[in-house]
Amino acid sequence: MTMEYFDLRFSEEEITSIHDLAACNYSPEKIALYLDVDKKAFMRLWYDPKSEVRKAYERGKLVSEFVINNKQKELAEKGNITAAQIFLKEAEKNNINNIRNRILFGDDY
Repeated sequence: MTMEYFDLRFSEEEITSIHDLAACNYSPEKIALYLDVDKKAFMRLWYDPKSEVRKAYERGKLVSEFVINNKQKELAEKGNITAAQIFLKEAEKNNINNIRNRILFGDDY
Protein backbone atom coordinates (compact mmCIF):
# COMPACT_ATOMS: atom_id res chain seq x y z
CA MET A 1 0.00 0.00 0.00
CA THR A 2 1.63 3.23 -1.14
CA MET A 3 0.77 6.24 0.95
CA GLU A 4 2.04 9.80 0.87
CA TYR A 5 3.05 11.13 4.26
CA PHE A 6 0.59 13.95 4.25
CA ASP A 7 -2.33 11.91 2.92
CA LEU A 8 -3.23 10.58 6.36
CA ARG A 9 -6.57 11.91 7.49
CA PHE A 10 -8.24 10.99 10.76
CA SER A 11 -11.87 11.02 11.78
CA GLU A 12 -12.91 12.57 15.09
CA GLU A 13 -13.23 9.04 16.45
CA GLU A 14 -9.62 8.27 15.46
CA ILE A 15 -8.38 11.53 17.00
CA THR A 16 -10.20 10.55 20.20
CA SER A 17 -8.45 7.17 20.04
CA ILE A 18 -5.07 8.90 19.73
CA HIS A 19 -5.96 11.05 22.76
CA ASP A 20 -7.14 8.07 24.82
CA LEU A 21 -4.24 5.79 23.89
CA ALA A 22 -1.71 8.51 24.71
CA ALA A 23 -3.44 8.98 28.07
CA CYS A 24 -2.73 5.29 28.74
CA ASN A 25 0.97 5.79 27.90
CA TYR A 26 0.97 4.11 24.50
CA SER A 27 3.83 5.18 22.24
CA PRO A 28 3.12 6.89 18.92
CA GLU A 29 4.38 3.76 17.15
CA LYS A 30 1.85 1.56 18.95
CA ILE A 31 -0.91 4.05 18.24
CA ALA A 32 -0.08 3.85 14.52
CA LEU A 33 -0.32 0.07 14.76
CA TYR A 34 -3.63 0.32 16.62
CA LEU A 35 -5.03 2.64 13.95
CA ASP A 36 -3.60 0.37 11.24
CA VAL A 37 -1.83 3.22 9.43
CA ASP A 38 1.65 3.51 7.99
CA LYS A 39 4.01 4.06 10.92
CA LYS A 40 6.38 6.41 9.06
CA ALA A 41 3.51 8.56 7.87
CA PHE A 42 2.01 8.68 11.35
CA MET A 43 5.38 9.54 12.90
CA ARG A 44 5.86 12.41 10.43
CA LEU A 45 2.61 13.88 11.68
CA TRP A 46 3.49 13.14 15.30
CA TYR A 47 6.85 14.95 15.00
CA ASP A 48 5.06 18.09 13.78
CA PRO A 49 4.09 19.96 16.98
CA LYS A 50 1.33 21.79 15.11
CA SER A 51 -0.37 18.69 13.73
CA GLU A 52 -3.73 17.49 14.98
CA VAL A 53 -2.12 14.13 15.77
CA ARG A 54 0.52 15.66 18.03
CA LYS A 55 -1.98 17.95 19.74
CA ALA A 56 -4.33 15.02 20.48
CA TYR A 57 -1.39 12.97 21.77
CA GLU A 58 -0.05 15.72 24.06
CA ARG A 59 -3.52 16.62 25.32
CA GLY A 60 -4.24 12.98 26.13
CA LYS A 61 -1.08 12.73 28.20
CA LEU A 62 -1.82 16.04 29.94
CA VAL A 63 -5.43 15.20 30.80
CA SER A 64 -4.38 11.83 32.23
CA GLU A 65 -1.59 13.43 34.26
CA PHE A 66 -4.03 16.02 35.62
CA VAL A 67 -6.58 13.41 36.70
CA ILE A 68 -3.91 11.42 38.53
CA ASN A 69 -2.29 14.47 40.15
CA ASN A 70 -5.67 15.83 41.16
CA LYS A 71 -6.53 12.54 42.86
CA GLN A 72 -3.14 12.57 44.63
CA LYS A 73 -3.88 16.10 45.83
CA GLU A 74 -7.31 15.10 47.13
CA LEU A 75 -5.86 12.11 48.98
CA ALA A 76 -3.04 14.24 50.40
CA GLU A 77 -5.53 16.85 51.64
CA LYS A 78 -7.41 14.07 53.42
CA GLY A 79 -4.26 13.13 55.31
CA ASN A 80 -2.83 10.29 53.22
CA ILE A 81 0.91 10.64 53.90
CA THR A 82 2.00 8.53 50.91
CA ALA A 83 -0.19 10.58 48.57
CA ALA A 84 1.23 13.80 50.05
CA GLN A 85 4.79 12.57 49.48
CA ILE A 86 4.05 11.62 45.87
CA PHE A 87 2.24 14.90 45.24
CA LEU A 88 5.10 16.98 46.67
CA LYS A 89 7.68 14.97 44.72
CA GLU A 90 5.78 15.67 41.48
CA ALA A 91 5.51 19.37 42.36
CA GLU A 92 9.27 19.52 42.97
CA LYS A 93 9.96 17.76 39.67
CA ASN A 94 7.74 20.26 37.83
CA ASN A 95 9.48 23.21 39.50
CA ILE A 96 12.88 21.87 38.45
CA ASN A 97 11.65 21.39 34.87
CA ASN A 98 10.29 24.95 34.83
CA ILE A 99 13.63 26.36 36.03
CA ARG A 100 15.51 24.26 33.46
CA ASN A 101 13.22 25.47 30.67
CA ARG A 102 13.65 29.12 31.69
CA ILE A 103 17.43 28.67 31.62
CA LEU A 104 17.37 26.93 28.25
CA PHE A 105 14.65 28.93 26.52
CA GLY A 106 14.47 32.22 28.43
CA ASP A 107 11.58 33.93 30.16
CA ASP A 108 9.39 33.64 27.06
CA TYR A 109 9.07 29.88 27.55
